[in-house]
Amino acid sequence: MSSIAPAETAPEILQWERITKKRFDEIDRESAVVLVTCSPLEVHGPHLPLGADALEGEGLAEHMVARLPDRHRARSFLKLPFVFAAADPVPQPGSLAFRVSTIVAMLEDLGRSLAAQGFHHVVVSNFHGSPRHFLAIETACERVSQACGIQMAGLFSLMLTRLEVEGSELDHVLGHLPGVEPEDFKGDTHGGLVETSQLLALHPELIDPGYKDLPRRDVGRWLEEKGEGERAKPGNGLAALPGILRHFKSGIHYFTEESYSGQPAKASAELGEQILDTLAGKAAEAMSELLDGKLSAADCHSPAWKLRHLFVNGTAIRVSDWLLDNPKSVG
Repeated sequence: MSSIAPAETAPEILQWERITKKRFDEIDRESAVVLVTCSPLEVHGPHLPLGADALEGEGLAEHMVARLPDRHRARSFLKLPFVFAAADPVPQPGSLAFRVSTIVAMLEDLGRSLAAQGFHHVVVSNFHGSPRHFLAIETACERVSQACGIQMAGLFSLMLTRLEVEGSELDHVLGHLPGVEPEDFKGDTHGGLVETSQLLALHPELIDPGYKDLPRRDVGRWLEEKGEGERAKPGNGLAALPGILRHFKSGIHYFTEESYSGQPAKASAELGEQILDTLAGKAAEAMSELLDGKLSAADCHSPAWKLRHLFVNGTAIRVSDWLLDNPKSVG
């Protein structure tokens, strides 16, 4: 087996906006890997920075690069500034929302521009779990890969192919880590234990210390407080559409009142490093196979890809938005 580069000896990641034209022209574009994070500016509780998802997306990409096998360390890695065009942020002041069509068009334009300059590998990172968002990324990546003959892939979706998760909870992926149990991740989907821990590891100076006093909150408890039973998790396929819409509606209503879901008070930088190691290790495993040619861009789709038309198609989006905005349309 090839060894994994320790973080302290990881390949250098060049920041696109900081290098000169002379340095740029020295890069072997055919073997280089371009990294860009597409995640929202979005409220993540009272304690996390509004760029939490973007910072985590960049952290995931950088940790992934550090864990690539030795045979890929000679490649050049270029990081573009993050893009904050994203769908479905929590509906609170401070969050910025964009149409799915905008995300697809922007990334498609970016990918075509990079392909025209001779780049063959483009990786779009993200840490925003909305299906409409990461499926928009997947859609743009597929279009560029097919039209331009390059490999453009969504890192978040590629990671999901190795995690075998359903929904946003990571209990069976992270529940084995020291100091936590699977139960700790129940309802932990936004600004909670996972995200607070990762940001304590990545950018502790940006975290409000009040996170230690925040109570555990999630949609299930919120529904119980309102006298409603907890909604069952939706399944898969078209038959699951009503359940998916109910799940979305509960989340939208919850986040009009609450700004995080989970238990941030249990977070730690040590746990954050372990989470990043786990997730980035899976991402690096899949990315290595993609760079080796063992995977194609078509193999990089998340489990939700089969439902993409329900989340990315303009008509389907308008219908689902109408259903979510009308209380009696889905119970």
